[in-house]
Amino acid sequence: KNPNVSTAILGATKKTQLLDNLKALDVAPMLTPEIMDKIEAIMKTKPKLPEY
Repeated sequence: KNPNVSTAILGATKKTQLLDNLKALDVAPMLTPEIMDKIEAIMKTKPKLPEY
């Protein structure tokens, strides 16, 4: 959900780890902009982009 990230490196060393990591893709469609805003309001961890 980060427009500045094109690739995520999973780092799985076992097939089961890879399969567990890939299950996260099932949740991605549920992360609407509204849900992401609610998460950010709680976590307050959204990085600020530098201004040039």
